Amino acid sequence: MAVAPPSRLCYPHTVNPNFHDAPASLRETAAWHWLAFDSGLGLRRAKSIAEEQRPADAVSLYELLLENAEVWAAALRLTDDEKKRLQSNYDRLSETGQRLIDWQTHGIHILHRGDPAYPATLTAHLRPEQRPLLLCHHGNADLFDLPTILPLAGDPPDADATAWTSETLLALSDEGALPLLLARPGLDASLARALLQTEVAFALVLPQGLAAYQPPAALAAATESGRCLLLSPFRPDQPATEPNPLLPHAAVFAQALANALLIVTPPHPQGLLPEQPCFLRPGLPKTLGCQTYYADPEDFFLRLIETPSAAALANQPALTPPEPALSEAPSLPPPPDPEALIRRLSELGHVPEAMKTRLRQPPTPT
Repeated sequence: MAVAPPSRLCYPHTVNPNFHDAPASLRETAAWHWLAFDSGLGLRRAKSIAEEQRPADAVSLYELLLENAEVWAAALRLTDDEKKRLQSNYDRLSETGQRLIDWQTHGIHILHRGDPAYPATLTAHLRPEQRPLLLCHHGNADLFDLPTILPLAGDPPDADATAWTSETLLALSDEGALPLLLARPGLDASLARALLQTEVAFALVLPQGLAAYQPPAALAAATESGRCLLLSPFRPDQPATEPNPLLPHAAVFAQALANALLIVTPPHPQGLLPEQPCFLRPGLPKTLGCQTYYADPEDFFLRLIETPSAAALANQPALTPPEPALSEAPSLPPPPDPEALIRRLSELGHVPEAMKTRLRQPPTPT
């Protein structure tokens, strides 16, 4: 759909010309941020609109909003009341765009769900209505390319369990994995301190907005140096409160973002995903939920970066080859063509280079 310059639009648009000339990705992210938080429509309705849009034939939301109100109201399937709310808040679109520009100058960036860099694990592990519409990050975005390991503990771990978890994360980091932590007291806080002291790269999920967060000096230095990636599924200006009602949501987000889980202490966490392999601390019994277990960090990592592809295909029935008919001596199906698999996964989202390299390697004999 061709979009006319702002001066020729039918609807009385007030989009700031400077914002109109901003990069397309920023304009599109600002449009979704405005729809979710500043349009009066609400986040849940904005998510449903995102699901109704089809990337193959849908014009970008920002370009759509530059059209006549009747055009975008019909395209977004708005009720008359919703259309009036968007019209009354339309002037705030430029304000939202300027706010995103200001946040970017402070290192805070936002990915909308349609961005190619949106993590594939969120697409694989969460149903559409559960996926964050917007994902904020601050720090080294290249760390998104590394497979992530999230430690989980049921009962509070003792000193020995905490030391084992720290040593295991360091070993997995040496293999090329990225420790993923949640900003909360207890095990995660101890691990964050240990990783900061050893100058190991890691990602940290915050139960609040990044623009409302003032990191401690050591964490701020690690973020600026590229050794830490701060993440949040909440709007950037969302403050933290005590007690923090966002902490359970942040925990669910962190678990869905992870490629694999490091189980430290029982009882085992709820909501374990079958497509996430588990690395168990020695002596822990296996549990329902995790279908694949590993005891050696190197072997764990070698299998780790295959997990997103298997999970994504499992969540996309059209891409999953049919199961072979059972026989007395079933034969294994031939391995999929790596390039075809990479192309299929690219349609679902960003595919890290480490995963592409691993998929192109010959399968390990068993």
